[in-house]
Amino acid sequence: MKVPLNSRSRAVAFPLALFFLALVLRILLSGAKSLWGDEFYAAGLMNGSFAELVRSSFQGSPHPPLAFLGLKISALLFGVSEAGLRGVPALLTSLAVVPLFLFVKSRTSELSSFIACLLWAVSPYSVSLGQEAWLYGILAFAGFTFIWLSDLAWRGNRKAALFLVPVGLLGMLVQHLFFLFLSAGFLLYFTLDKGKRVSIKSFFLQALIMALVYLPFLFPALEQAGLRSERVGYSTTSGVILHRFLFRVPTVTARLIAGGIAGELSLWSFRSPVTPAIFLVSLLSVVIPVVVFLFRGSSELKFRIWAGGLFIVPLLLFFKEDPTARHLSIMWLPLAMAMAHLAERHRPAVLLVLLTTVILLLPYYRLDTFPYHRSNWRRAVAFTEIESENRGQVVILAGQNGGLAWDYYSSGRVDRIALGGETPYEVQATRSTWDPASAVDSLLESGTEVFVVHDIWGGASGENIAPRWPMISRREFGPHLEVVHFGTGNSQ
Repeated sequence: MKVPLNSRSRAVAFPLALFFLALVLRILLSGAKSLWGDEFYAAGLMNGSFAELVRSSFQGSPHPPLAFLGLKISALLFGVSEAGLRGVPALLTSLAVVPLFLFVKSRTSELSSFIACLLWAVSPYSVSLGQEAWLYGILAFAGFTFIWLSDLAWRGNRKAALFLVPVGLLGMLVQHLFFLFLSAGFLLYFTLDKGKRVSIKSFFLQALIMALVYLPFLFPALEQAGLRSERVGYSTTSGVILHRFLFRVPTVTARLIAGGIAGELSLWSFRSPVTPAIFLVSLLSVVIPVVVFLFRGSSELKFRIWAGGLFIVPLLLFFKEDPTARHLSIMWLPLAMAMAHLAERHRPAVLLVLLTTVILLLPYYRLDTFPYHRSNWRRAVAFTEIESENRGQVVILAGQNGGLAWDYYSSGRVDRIALGGETPYEVQATRSTWDPASAVDSLLESGTEVFVVHDIWGGASGENIAPRWPMISRREFGPHLEVVHFGTGNSQ
């Protein structure tokens, strides 16, 4: 049967429009935000060869190296400025909307899928993935592509089946969390009716090939994941787990649309109702459509159970980890399906969510810091270099990436000591045995004034870094970064 011209045109125009809109929003002001800790780690890797990049990333990072190779390509193509490093993530998170649209379209109408996927194109959550020189935007692209290919492959599309294993391997070498996408893609097989899917023999053959291809990479991955779990495990008590499920789970869920501009639930300040309002609106915009879709959706029950698993199972990571919304882009698959379902029945409601999301882009673009960790290293380094020159020692208290952060923005006029950050690409200890505050105290004992550039992430802050010494000044460069000047007067 001949396909009407207008349908054929929409099949091309809709995904292209989504891609170009997404790309414009991710390129816009992509260099306006200061890099933050993880991005500095990636930026430092760009100075070496490809071989050095792979070796260093395996030693100092719990992540596979392929994402860093993607960022290396970004640096080669666009430079090592903030915008240059974020070029490939911007491109791939924009492209991610295409497989997302095609997957949703296979189960809903074309227009409803377009409206639902507009949310990915314009949401602060996904825009921030494309404006971060890190790996989670690349993970989302690989994951959405794998799910779409899986859907086609299980329906008998041979070309999709041919690409399934390479894309699956690529995703696993980007981030270990891709295992969630991998599992979801193979479980998708069982949501299809027997008469509409390939034989169980073909399914198991694909699974076997995927396992054999990934096997050589499995043991390094398990070793890296084990080290990370050991580091995180020191703080994993029953009280911490309860806090995660009471506060972090709702926060992550709300941030699937609003991203980092939806404040942490446990850190609300009611002096301004804006932050709680953004959180509540975003949370309801996610939860209500998903719940309605899971319990009253028009899709078959098997598919809705699959979608519900994709929304709930990732949250179980909070028993062992403390992921951010950036880690859990897989939850966008049921969210996009839910939005498409809502668009078919109550289109004005989805359009209202879209309008609210576009409005949230305005405060997002006004931020000069990464929205999940507000630390303006660009301004802090410039200020400290001016203030400290010929007046004292600069000490960086910012963990593994502190020295990298200073070096990225520094003019080189001022020496610095990066306590805990001098060897960022060596295997990191699972538990620190030294106290950086005591090192600051020793410098002051020697008669040297100290400028402490401190990324506030737990522990002492402000005058409590060196309580025996006079604090001359303290400046904040975002909620999570401070520069504290200690003098060498009479100790207290």
